[in-house]
Amino acid sequence: MLPLAISLGDPAGIGGEVTAKALLKRPALLKRAWLFGDPQCLPAGSRAKLARCRWTLIRAAKWSAGKASAAGGETAYRSVVAAAVACLDGQAAALVTAPLNKEALHLAGRRYPGHTELLAELAGLRPQDVGMLLVGGGLRVFLVTRHLPLKQALKSLNAKALEEALAICAEGLQSSFGLKRPRLGLAALNPHAGEGGVLGSEEKSLLAPFVKKHQASQGYRLQGPLPADTVFVQALAGHFDAVLCLYHDQALIPLKLLAFESGINVTLGLPFVRTSPDHGTAYDLAGKGLAHPGSMLAALDLAAKLGA
Repeated sequence: MLPLAISLGDPAGIGGEVTAKALLKRPALLKRAWLFGDPQCLPAGSRAKLARCRWTLIRAAKWSAGKASAAGGETAYRSVVAAAVACLDGQAAALVTAPLNKEALHLAGRRYPGHTELLAELAGLRPQDVGMLLVGGGLRVFLVTRHLPLKQALKSLNAKALEEALAICAEGLQSSFGLKRPRLGLAALNPHAGEGGVLGSEEKSLLAPFVKKHQASQGYRLQGPLPADTVFVQALAGHFDAVLCLYHDQALIPLKLLAFESGINVTLGLPFVRTSPDHGTAYDLAGKGLAHPGSMLAALDLAAKLGA
């Protein structure tokens, strides 16, 4: 089988630690691991065991554990680029990315909002051609807008953004997860889905017309807009295969409540499988040996399954 390309992320964070812990729990995946990054970010006790893996060494200038720096950002950038190229060239079955830090990435002069936009560019796609599906705790949630300040996210909500998100989500659930006609719930923006316009007009002016336009589709079933305080309960009860969420925290709060140590991010729309743990670099834990590998383990397991 082709290897799994694993970028170790920001070496100053917990990426190396959670990767090492996860791989040592999965001997079969350890044999398939192709690691991209600086071996010095691994816990000292695991370096000898992971030295047997295939490596593409990526080292920038000196970095310090627990601190955002240009060196850490550049190492993370170069690591994920090399790993993604391996997937694009057909040398790896899937990509798993350990966390990078956006501040460090920007300190290195790499002005990307995150992995998703960088990977889209490497694949020759526009940022809006790919999307974030978060999986965990019995939920799948898809982001219509991603890493934007809330004011900017709300300004970005329009029919075009909804159309693009719906297409990426539905196609990704079909092709990657084998759902022939996925059932999708659209979360409302305002309390109680606007209460007929009393608590906000976006449901009547934008969201309800969008749902009505697509209700006849044979490729998916779309319902909504549904109050955000109940739609996730309905999804957990099995009524929906995924929830379309309008802004970052609308999706991530329920997902992390249910799967804080096992949530996964899957990038839909890329020409290769990409998964990642649903947490950040956790500088406060770096170098202490306390990081939980559950999310990275789940990301590796799903990448191996989808990239088989």
